[in-house]
Parts: sequence; C-alpha cells; structure tokens
Amino acid sequence: MSVDLEATLARPISLAEMVTAARATLAELLGLDTTPELSVFTDRRYEQGRRVASGRRLDEAELRSTTIGDPLEREPNGMPASIHLEIGVSGFADGAWLLVIDHETETGGVPEAVFSPYRTCVSVVVALAMALAVADLTGGEFTDDQIQLLRPGHTHPRHMVTATRLPPESGDFAQRCERYLRQFAHLGGWPRDVAMDRRA
Repeated sequence: MSVDLEATLARPISLAEMVTAARATLAELLGLDTTPELSVFTDRRYEQGRRVASGRRLDEAELRSTTIGDPLEREPNGMPASIHLEIGVSGFADGAWLLVIDHETETGGVPEAVFSPYRTCVSVVVALAMALAVADLTGGEFTDDQIQLLRPGHTHPRHMVTATRLPPESGDFAQRCERYLRQFAHLGGWPRDVAMDRRA
C-alpha cells in the first residue's frame, strides 16, 4: 500500500527552508516546544528493501544552496525529471523518502514534492509535517489521498494543522507521534509500530 503525502511547490525553496519549516510544523502538530533535527541524505541505495549504501548527509551549506521547485531538465526519454532524497530523524532510525517531480506537461509546470514515510508513527508524522510545511511555505496545495487522515483527502495545509494539532501535554516525541495518529480512529491503529529501533 502506498502512503504518499504530497505538496505542490508554487515557488522554489531551499532544502534549509524546508527543514526549518517542517520542524516548526512538527512542533505545532505535536504540541511540543522542540523536535528532533531532520537530516537530508542523497545517494542512498536499496536492494530488495534493504539499504546497501548509506549515502551522504547534506551539510548546512548544501541545504542552503540546494533548491527544490525549480524547473528541471527533462530526462533523455522525455519523461519528467525528478530528484530523489531521503529524510532522517535524529535519534531514530525513522524517516521518509522525498521525490520531487517536475510534472511540466501534466500540471502546467508546477513541481510536486512527494513524501513517502517508513511505516511507523514517527515516520508518518514527520512526512506529514514536511508535506504540510512545503505546501504552506510555497503557497502550494497539500494532498493526502492515500492515508486520508481527514476526509476528503485534499486539504489546505493550515486547515489540516489547526484541525488536527494536539494540545501541549506530557510525553516524548515518539509518544506524541503515536498520540497524534491515534486520534484518527478510522486508521484502525495503523501504523502498528511507533518507531523503528532507536539508534545508538
């Protein structure tokens, strides 16, 4: 089952802006003052679902100088160009894949950021915060057609935040991520796992 969360990019933004906005959105959704750092990785490779290359973490200068939402050159076969990155959550093995696609012919030139989380509460909430932040920051649209936290699945990003955010309460980051998703009874307790194994 695919569980992508999507945002159109109405204007280009740097990866640094994306990460900063995502952490602020995450804190607002969970009712927390601070959230774990988010890292962006490139060149990670997988074979049969197992990571075989850990890739490289982008440093602060690269995050500031790398933008998403700019028109991309088409692939040699004429298909829309794309950027593949991966988001990591400090202190956790959780994360999400980020695919930025330039749907030039399909959507009139509006690029789209697609966040595909690992199947844990922490990962899904991080991916949600990132998609909401990108849509809100750029003036784009947020789409949740697959998980459908709220129905209908397509929702304005600020409406989603204000309608679903948790009040400030006790609990660590992982507990708050689980609490956030458990408010949506129609998910039936999905995802079952709160977080992947903690990193040493």
